[in-house]
Amino acid sequence: MQNYIYLIIHILFALGMFISLKLINIKGVNIYKAITLNYFIAALFTLVDLYIYYPQWSYSSKMVLPGIIVALLFTVSFILISYSTIKVGIGLTTALNKMSVLIPVSVGIIYLGQSHALALKLVGIVISLISIFLILYKKSQKRSKGVFILPFLVFISAGMIDTSMELANTYVISETYEKEVFLFTVFSFSVIFSLIAFGINTLFYRKNRIIEGVKKRNVQNSKLATLRMLVYGSMLGIFNFLTSKMILVNVGNLGGSVVYPIHNASVVVFTTIIGLLFFKESFTKRQWVGVILAVVGVSFIASTL
Repeated sequence: MQNYIYLIIHILFALGMFISLKLINIKGVNIYKAITLNYFIAALFTLVDLYIYYPQWSYSSKMVLPGIIVALLFTVSFILISYSTIKVGIGLTTALNKMSVLIPVSVGIIYLGQSHALALKLVGIVISLISIFLILYKKSQKRSKGVFILPFLVFISAGMIDTSMELANTYVISETYEKEVFLFTVFSFSVIFSLIAFGINTLFYRKNRIIEGVKKRNVQNSKLATLRMLVYGSMLGIFNFLTSKMILVNVGNLGGSVVYPIHNASVVVFTTIIGLLFFKESFTKRQWVGVILAVVGVSFIASTL
Protein backbone atom coordinates (compact mmCIF):
# COMPACT_ATOMS: atom_id res chain seq x y z
CA MET A 1 0.00 0.00 0.00
CA GLN A 2 2.85 2.39 0.81
CA ASN A 3 4.27 1.95 -2.70
CA TYR A 4 0.93 2.93 -4.24
CA ILE A 5 0.73 6.01 -2.02
CA TYR A 6 4.25 7.08 -2.97
CA LEU A 7 3.45 6.66 -6.67
CA ILE A 8 0.30 8.78 -6.33
CA ILE A 9 2.24 11.51 -4.51
CA HIS A 10 4.91 11.32 -7.21
CA ILE A 11 2.32 11.81 -9.98
CA LEU A 12 0.66 14.73 -8.15
CA PHE A 13 3.99 16.54 -7.83
CA ALA A 14 4.71 15.90 -11.53
CA LEU A 15 1.34 17.41 -12.40
CA GLY A 16 2.34 20.46 -10.37
CA MET A 17 5.39 20.78 -12.63
CA PHE A 18 3.20 20.58 -15.72
CA ILE A 19 0.81 23.26 -14.46
CA SER A 20 3.76 25.52 -13.58
CA LEU A 21 5.25 25.15 -17.07
CA LYS A 22 1.84 25.73 -18.63
CA LEU A 23 1.41 28.97 -16.69
CA ILE A 24 4.92 30.08 -17.66
CA ASN A 25 3.99 29.63 -21.33
CA ILE A 26 0.56 31.25 -21.03
CA LYS A 27 1.89 34.28 -19.15
CA GLY A 28 4.71 34.81 -21.64
CA VAL A 29 7.44 34.41 -19.02
CA ASN A 30 11.01 34.17 -20.32
CA ILE A 31 11.54 30.42 -20.17
CA TYR A 32 15.33 30.63 -19.79
CA LYS A 33 15.07 32.86 -16.73
CA ALA A 34 12.27 30.74 -15.25
CA ILE A 35 14.20 27.49 -15.76
CA THR A 36 17.35 28.95 -14.15
CA LEU A 37 15.34 30.22 -11.16
CA ASN A 38 13.59 26.86 -10.97
CA TYR A 39 16.91 25.04 -10.47
CA PHE A 40 18.09 27.60 -7.90
CA ILE A 41 14.88 27.19 -5.86
CA ALA A 42 15.08 23.39 -6.15
CA ALA A 43 18.70 23.46 -4.90
CA LEU A 44 17.73 25.77 -2.03
CA PHE A 45 14.82 23.56 -0.92
CA THR A 46 17.04 20.47 -1.15
CA LEU A 47 19.63 22.11 1.10
CA VAL A 48 16.98 23.17 3.63
CA ASP A 49 15.55 19.65 3.56
CA LEU A 50 18.98 18.24 4.30
CA TYR A 51 19.56 20.47 7.33
CA ILE A 52 16.08 19.82 8.74
CA TYR A 53 15.92 16.03 8.38
CA TYR A 54 19.61 15.10 8.28
CA PRO A 55 21.49 17.69 10.38
CA GLN A 56 24.59 15.47 10.50
CA TRP A 57 24.84 15.04 6.73
CA SER A 58 28.18 15.27 4.98
CA TYR A 59 29.16 15.84 1.38
CA SER A 60 31.00 13.19 -0.59
CA SER A 61 33.09 13.86 -3.69
CA LYS A 62 31.55 10.77 -5.34
CA MET A 63 28.46 12.92 -6.02
CA VAL A 64 30.29 15.46 -8.20
CA LEU A 65 30.79 13.63 -11.50
CA PRO A 66 27.35 11.93 -11.70
CA GLY A 67 25.75 15.19 -10.55
CA ILE A 68 27.49 17.14 -13.33
CA ILE A 69 26.47 14.54 -15.92
CA VAL A 70 22.78 14.61 -14.95
CA ALA A 71 22.78 18.42 -14.69
CA LEU A 72 24.32 18.73 -18.15
CA LEU A 73 21.75 16.29 -19.53
CA PHE A 74 18.95 18.38 -17.96
CA THR A 75 20.20 21.53 -19.69
CA VAL A 76 20.90 19.89 -23.05
CA SER A 77 17.50 18.18 -23.01
CA PHE A 78 15.75 21.48 -22.31
CA ILE A 79 17.51 23.16 -25.24
CA LEU A 80 16.76 20.23 -27.57
CA ILE A 81 13.08 20.25 -26.58
CA SER A 82 12.90 24.00 -27.22
CA TYR A 83 14.40 23.71 -30.72
CA SER A 84 12.45 20.57 -31.60
CA THR A 85 9.17 22.16 -30.54
CA ILE A 86 9.75 25.04 -32.94
CA LYS A 87 11.11 22.96 -35.84
CA VAL A 88 8.75 19.96 -35.85
CA GLY A 89 5.95 20.84 -33.42
CA ILE A 90 5.11 20.12 -29.80
CA GLY A 91 3.18 16.89 -30.50
CA LEU A 92 6.02 14.84 -31.96
CA THR A 93 8.54 16.36 -29.55
CA THR A 94 6.49 15.57 -26.44
CA ALA A 95 5.60 12.09 -27.68
CA LEU A 96 9.27 11.20 -28.23
CA ASN A 97 10.18 12.77 -24.88
CA LYS A 98 7.71 10.54 -23.03
CA MET A 99 8.41 7.43 -25.10
CA SER A 100 12.07 7.69 -24.05
CA VAL A 101 10.95 5.56 -21.11
CA LEU A 102 12.09 2.65 -23.31
CA ILE A 103 15.72 3.43 -22.49
CA PRO A 104 15.63 3.26 -18.65
CA VAL A 105 13.19 0.34 -18.78
CA SER A 106 15.53 -1.63 -21.05
CA VAL A 107 18.49 -0.85 -18.80
CA GLY A 108 16.49 -1.84 -15.72
CA ILE A 109 15.41 -5.18 -17.17
CA ILE A 110 18.62 -6.17 -18.98
CA TYR A 111 21.34 -4.62 -16.83
CA LEU A 112 19.80 -4.22 -13.36
CA GLY A 113 17.86 -7.49 -13.32
CA GLN A 114 14.36 -6.03 -12.85
CA SER A 115 12.72 -9.08 -14.44
CA HIS A 116 9.96 -9.75 -11.89
CA ALA A 117 6.62 -10.37 -13.69
CA LEU A 118 8.41 -9.50 -16.93
CA ALA A 119 5.58 -10.52 -19.28
CA LEU A 120 3.03 -8.27 -17.54
CA LYS A 121 5.52 -5.41 -17.46
CA LEU A 122 6.26 -5.69 -21.17
CA VAL A 123 2.58 -5.84 -22.12
CA GLY A 124 1.84 -2.83 -19.92
CA ILE A 125 4.81 -0.88 -21.30
CA VAL A 126 3.84 -1.53 -24.93
CA ILE A 127 0.24 -0.49 -24.29
CA SER A 128 1.43 2.62 -22.42
CA LEU A 129 3.73 3.64 -25.28
CA ILE A 130 0.90 3.28 -27.78
CA SER A 131 -1.37 5.35 -25.54
CA ILE A 132 1.26 8.11 -25.20
CA PHE A 133 1.62 8.32 -28.97
CA LEU A 134 -2.16 8.42 -29.52
CA ILE A 135 -2.63 11.16 -26.92
CA LEU A 136 0.31 13.42 -27.76
CA TYR A 137 1.12 13.09 -31.43
CA LYS A 138 -0.38 15.68 -33.73
CA LYS A 139 0.47 16.38 -37.33
CA SER A 140 2.34 19.62 -37.69
CA GLN A 141 2.99 21.89 -40.64
CA LYS A 142 6.37 22.70 -39.11
CA ARG A 143 8.82 20.60 -41.01
CA SER A 144 12.46 21.15 -41.79
CA LYS A 145 15.38 19.29 -43.26
CA GLY A 146 16.31 16.33 -41.09
CA VAL A 147 12.90 16.45 -39.45
CA PHE A 148 13.41 13.47 -37.15
CA ILE A 149 16.90 14.36 -35.92
CA LEU A 150 15.80 16.77 -33.18
CA PRO A 151 12.97 14.58 -31.81
CA PHE A 152 15.35 11.61 -31.87
CA LEU A 153 17.89 13.59 -29.84
CA VAL A 154 15.09 14.54 -27.43
CA PHE A 155 14.27 10.83 -27.12
CA ILE A 156 17.91 9.94 -26.38
CA SER A 157 18.59 12.77 -23.93
CA ALA A 158 15.39 12.23 -21.94
CA GLY A 159 16.07 8.50 -21.73
CA MET A 160 19.63 9.16 -20.59
CA ILE A 161 18.38 11.43 -17.80
CA ASP A 162 16.06 8.76 -16.37
CA THR A 163 18.72 6.07 -16.79
CA SER A 164 21.39 8.22 -15.11
CA MET A 165 19.08 8.91 -12.17
CA GLU A 166 18.47 5.21 -11.68
CA LEU A 167 22.13 4.25 -12.04
CA ALA A 168 23.10 6.96 -9.56
CA ASN A 169 20.48 5.66 -7.14
CA THR A 170 21.88 2.13 -7.53
CA TYR A 171 25.63 2.72 -7.55
CA VAL A 172 26.30 6.16 -6.03
CA ILE A 173 23.71 6.64 -3.29
CA SER A 174 24.29 4.41 -0.26
CA GLU A 175 22.80 6.41 2.63
CA THR A 176 19.25 7.79 2.78
CA TYR A 177 20.39 11.39 3.11
CA GLU A 178 22.57 11.02 0.02
CA LYS A 179 19.47 11.19 -2.18
CA GLU A 180 19.15 14.84 -1.19
CA VAL A 181 22.91 15.40 -1.49
CA PHE A 182 22.82 14.03 -5.04
CA LEU A 183 19.84 16.20 -5.95
CA PHE A 184 21.53 19.26 -4.46
CA THR A 185 24.56 18.57 -6.66
CA VAL A 186 22.40 18.13 -9.76
CA PHE A 187 20.35 21.28 -9.15
CA SER A 188 23.41 23.39 -8.30
CA PHE A 189 25.25 22.50 -11.49
CA SER A 190 21.97 22.88 -13.43
CA VAL A 191 21.88 26.52 -12.31
CA ILE A 192 25.37 27.04 -13.72
CA PHE A 193 24.62 25.30 -17.02
CA SER A 194 21.29 27.14 -17.37
CA LEU A 195 23.01 30.50 -16.84
CA ILE A 196 25.52 29.59 -19.55
CA ALA A 197 22.69 28.58 -21.91
CA PHE A 198 20.80 31.80 -21.11
CA GLY A 199 23.92 33.87 -21.79
CA ILE A 200 24.59 32.18 -25.11
CA ASN A 201 20.94 32.53 -26.15
CA THR A 202 20.94 36.23 -25.21
CA LEU A 203 24.20 36.86 -27.06
CA PHE A 204 23.48 35.07 -30.34
CA TYR A 205 19.68 34.86 -30.58
CA ARG A 206 18.48 38.10 -29.02
CA LYS A 207 15.94 38.75 -31.76
CA ASN A 208 14.55 35.22 -31.98
CA ARG A 209 14.64 33.71 -28.51
CA ILE A 210 13.11 30.30 -28.09
CA ILE A 211 10.07 30.38 -25.83
CA GLU A 212 8.87 26.81 -26.59
CA GLY A 213 6.77 27.92 -29.54
CA VAL A 214 4.81 30.48 -27.50
CA LYS A 215 4.90 34.07 -28.73
CA LYS A 216 6.26 36.59 -26.27
CA ARG A 217 3.69 39.00 -24.99
CA ASN A 218 4.49 42.66 -24.75
CA VAL A 219 4.46 43.31 -21.04
CA GLN A 220 4.58 47.05 -20.49
CA ASN A 221 5.22 46.77 -16.79
CA SER A 222 8.65 45.20 -16.37
CA LYS A 223 8.04 44.78 -12.65
CA LEU A 224 4.98 42.66 -13.41
CA ALA A 225 7.04 40.55 -15.83
CA THR A 226 9.72 40.05 -13.17
CA LEU A 227 7.11 39.19 -10.55
CA ARG A 228 5.55 36.59 -12.83
CA MET A 229 8.93 35.06 -13.51
CA LEU A 230 9.70 34.88 -9.78
CA VAL A 231 6.32 33.38 -8.89
CA TYR A 232 6.06 30.77 -11.64
CA GLY A 233 9.78 29.97 -11.69
CA SER A 234 9.71 29.39 -7.93
CA MET A 235 6.57 27.26 -8.22
CA LEU A 236 8.28 25.14 -10.87
CA GLY A 237 11.37 24.80 -8.68
CA ILE A 238 9.40 23.58 -5.67
CA PHE A 239 7.58 20.93 -7.69
CA ASN A 240 10.83 20.00 -9.45
CA PHE A 241 12.46 19.35 -6.09
CA LEU A 242 9.50 17.31 -4.83
CA THR A 243 9.15 15.29 -8.05
CA SER A 244 12.87 14.52 -8.28
CA LYS A 245 12.95 13.41 -4.66
CA MET A 246 10.00 11.06 -5.20
CA ILE A 247 11.62 9.67 -8.37
CA LEU A 248 14.66 8.57 -6.37
CA VAL A 249 12.50 7.16 -3.58
CA ASN A 250 10.21 5.21 -5.91
CA VAL A 251 13.00 4.00 -8.21
CA GLY A 252 14.84 2.78 -5.12
CA ASN A 253 11.76 0.89 -3.92
CA LEU A 254 10.29 -0.39 -7.19
CA GLY A 255 12.85 -0.01 -9.97
CA GLY A 256 12.71 2.15 -13.05
CA SER A 257 11.00 -0.52 -15.16
CA VAL A 258 7.89 0.04 -13.02
CA VAL A 259 8.17 3.69 -12.00
CA TYR A 260 8.94 5.39 -15.31
CA PRO A 261 6.16 3.79 -17.44
CA ILE A 262 3.55 4.47 -14.74
CA HIS A 263 4.85 8.01 -14.25
CA ASN A 264 4.90 8.91 -17.95
CA ALA A 265 1.56 7.35 -18.89
CA SER A 266 -0.24 8.77 -15.83
CA VAL A 267 1.19 12.26 -16.26
CA VAL A 268 0.28 12.29 -19.97
CA VAL A 269 -3.32 11.27 -19.21
CA PHE A 270 -3.86 13.72 -16.35
CA THR A 271 -2.12 16.65 -18.04
CA THR A 272 -4.25 16.09 -21.14
CA ILE A 273 -7.42 16.08 -19.03
CA ILE A 274 -6.26 19.21 -17.15
CA GLY A 275 -5.62 20.91 -20.49
CA LEU A 276 -9.13 19.96 -21.60
CA LEU A 277 -10.87 21.14 -18.44
CA PHE A 278 -8.91 24.24 -17.46
CA PHE A 279 -7.00 25.45 -20.53
CA LYS A 280 -9.71 24.87 -23.15
CA GLU A 281 -7.60 22.52 -25.25
CA SER A 282 -9.27 20.33 -27.87
CA PHE A 283 -9.66 16.58 -27.39
CA THR A 284 -10.12 14.03 -30.19
CA LYS A 285 -11.57 10.52 -30.25
CA ARG A 286 -8.07 9.18 -30.86
CA GLN A 287 -6.89 10.84 -27.65
CA TRP A 288 -9.77 9.30 -25.68
CA VAL A 289 -8.72 5.89 -27.01
CA GLY A 290 -5.21 6.73 -25.83
CA VAL A 291 -6.50 7.58 -22.35
CA ILE A 292 -8.30 4.24 -22.09
CA LEU A 293 -5.20 2.37 -23.27
CA ALA A 294 -3.06 4.28 -20.77
CA VAL A 295 -5.31 3.19 -17.91
CA VAL A 296 -5.05 -0.42 -19.13
CA GLY A 297 -1.28 -0.22 -19.53
CA VAL A 298 -0.73 1.31 -16.09
CA SER A 299 -3.01 -1.32 -14.58
CA PHE A 300 -0.86 -4.10 -16.08
CA ILE A 301 2.35 -2.55 -14.73
CA ALA A 302 0.83 -1.74 -11.33
CA SER A 303 -0.27 -5.36 -10.95
CA THR A 304 3.42 -6.32 -10.75
CA LEU A 305 3.95 -4.32 -7.54
